[in-house]
Amino acid sequence: MRLNRRTFVTSTAAYAGALAAPAIAQSQPIRIIYPFAAGGGGDAVVRYLADQMRQALGETVIVENRVGADGRIGTRAVVNAAPDGRTFLFTPFGPIVTHPSVYTNLPYDPLKDLQPVSQIATQEFALSTGPMTTAHNLAELVEWLRANPDKAAYGSPGAGTIPHFSAILFATAAKIELRHVPFRGTAPVMNDVAAGQIALGSTPSPDAAELHRAGKVRMLATTGAVRSPMTPDVPTYKEQGYDIVAQGWYAIYAPAGTPRPIVDKVSAILADAVQKPSGKELLIRLGQSPTGRSPDELASIQQADFERWAVPIKASGFKPED
Repeated sequence: MRLNRRTFVTSTAAYAGALAAPAIAQSQPIRIIYPFAAGGGGDAVVRYLADQMRQALGETVIVENRVGADGRIGTRAVVNAAPDGRTFLFTPFGPIVTHPSVYTNLPYDPLKDLQPVSQIATQEFALSTGPMTTAHNLAELVEWLRANPDKAAYGSPGAGTIPHFSAILFATAAKIELRHVPFRGTAPVMNDVAAGQIALGSTPSPDAAELHRAGKVRMLATTGAVRSPMTPDVPTYKEQGYDIVAQGWYAIYAPAGTPRPIVDKVSAILADAVQKPSGKELLIRLGQSPTGRSPDELASIQQADFERWAVPIKASGFKPED
């Protein structure tokens, strides 16, 4: 959805009016909670979006990195926040569509307790290695892992995420054992891969691409149906004989019960932000495809992905430790 000037002015005024109730402290900044560590591609995107909201609304908009529990701490903070348009969640899709299948004791239902606002962008995932291994493709990686089983470990942004499960799918298909090491976000994973502290990193592709182009890590495979234009030298899993295809996304949510006029106005601002030349350039540079989907479109997407991933998650037998 694009905003023309008249719609933009009307939208901004309606948003301000919706927040005019005496109970709402207007001096309180709008918060966008990102439940993972600073430094990765997702963090760069949410800070761009916060700046766009600040300009559109004329209010202070801040980003909070609420890390821990594989994204659940930050997600729960938004679930429990007042539905007044002052708190939002920016998240990859894992905490929304995989956590309900992963955590049997999840104290909230992200599909019901969060209001979809806008899908921001889609992306692929990558398996990368660094100086610890000699592998330049999956065949060489399998050979190295079988020769070095004590070093057969991979990091992911957290337990229960799609990078976690996509690596499990690869290990199962290749008939190898891989030990999972959950991190608090993608930047720490890739830092340790580049430093040779861990053999592999399974992360969103954008968070590995820059290090790959700099020669600090080697992306071995991506989960796209075709090669990414961002890294055309990196073959897909399918090209290398593994039937693994997965697409992730980033989106913004509000607490359930947030008034629909607020949701719609913020969604329109975000859709406009990701379609601006500055937004497109940032997202494409980070290996993401801008979308700007509406609240209703995002609701349909998340339900379909929840159903799609529930089967392999349960079949994997994964049980989180906490």
